[in-house]
Amino acid sequence: QAQSPTVTQLLALTLPPSDNFFAETLVKDLGARYGGAGTTAAGAAVVTRTISTLLGIHPHVVDGSGLSEADKTSPYQVADLLVELAPTPIGAVLRGSLAVAGLTGTLELRMRGTRAAGNCQGKTGTLTGVSNLVGYCQAADGHTLAFAIFTDDIPTETAHTFQDHMAITVADY
Repeated sequence: QAQSPTVTQLLALTLPPSDNFFAETLVKDLGARYGGAGTTAAGAAVVTRTISTLLGIHPHVVDGSGLSEADKTSPYQVADLLVELAPTPIGAVLRGSLAVAGLTGTLELRMRGTRAAGNCQGKTGTLTGVSNLVGYCQAADGHTLAFAIFTDDIPTETAHTFQDHMAITVADY
């Protein structure tokens, strides 16, 4: 009998490298376990229902990776979700599983040599013409701040520069 990895282990494999396949599989697993079918639609419904019921936030989730143009969650909703999760055990697992600015995952080469390096954890999302960065920063004043930065219709490199400067500013706060 094979032992299944824990949710913490699965998140650590999924979030830092931004592994879309793992994200899609996790949503299908949620659908199988809590939604009656091991499908993307069933899993997305579980995610939407859970976030809506527990946190009062109403995202429009249709997949696990965020690759669908039908995913219509706003930056405000994502930041609100992060704020609501931050003081909870689930929030601690989430934050511990995110890429770390200047050190790991999709943020390994970003924000090095700044206050954000080692102090900001985040999740990137990139499609053609779309680039997002969401997460947490330990600010200079000691507070943990949540952020969500969504950019559309600008080159990815420009978006990353903008996002990095915003995260650095949050870390410097």
